[in-house]
Amino acid sequence: MGTIRNGANGGFKGKAGSVIGSSWKSIDYIKGLYKKRTKPATEEQLMQQAKFRTVMRFLLPITAFIRIGFGQKRVDSMTPMNTAFRENLVLALMGDYPDYSLDYSKIRISDGFFAGGGSESVTVDAGVMTVSWDTTQNTLYDTNNDDRVYILLYQPEIDQFLSAPTPPLRGDGSVDITLPNHFLGGEGHVWTFFADRQGRKVSRSTYLGTVNLA
Repeated sequence: MGTIRNGANGGFKGKAGSVIGSSWKSIDYIKGLYKKRTKPATEEQLMQQAKFRTVMRFLLPITAFIRIGFGQKRVDSMTPMNTAFRENLVLALMGDYPDYSLDYSKIRISDGFFAGGGSESVTVDAGVMTVSWDTTQNTLYDTNNDDRVYILLYQPEIDQFLSAPTPPLRGDGSVDITLPNHFLGGEGHVWTFFADRQGRKVSRSTYLGTVNLA
């Protein structure tokens, strides 16, 4: 049985006949009951499902990054993951059905107007990945030495991600990350983004390119 809120014209919560009422972030929703599909999916539906799987398969393992990187966008109507999915679906998805893939150089793991590090670079030597950035302060963007630096490495051959155990700070200028043995060999893709201490201001992520994981 559904429960009406705020009078006869308000939203309701629960099941009422063939519809279900719910709310999210003070927005009321009404949706129909799920009906088991009896017809086979059309090619267009299969294409959309394949696109969804390709993008979400990359994003879901880095949910913790997405929550910070997209946490300030459309906070009243969309989750950070939904926002990241929509942006990367447009920017990074490539290929034709059924062979969709991602252009890693166009993937965004964050989006915002906060100042990044500038002059970011990445090198690997003897199993240690070093990421460096400019520590110059930007008064216009109100940057600080204790801004967090988020670093993400993706190794496609093993389909795994790696980051610094604790985000370094803008004032550090660089960080060394020891690579596990199973990450060594092949190439990796690296991204960075910056956020203030409260995570309220976030920069757009920067793709640092591919790096030989020797």
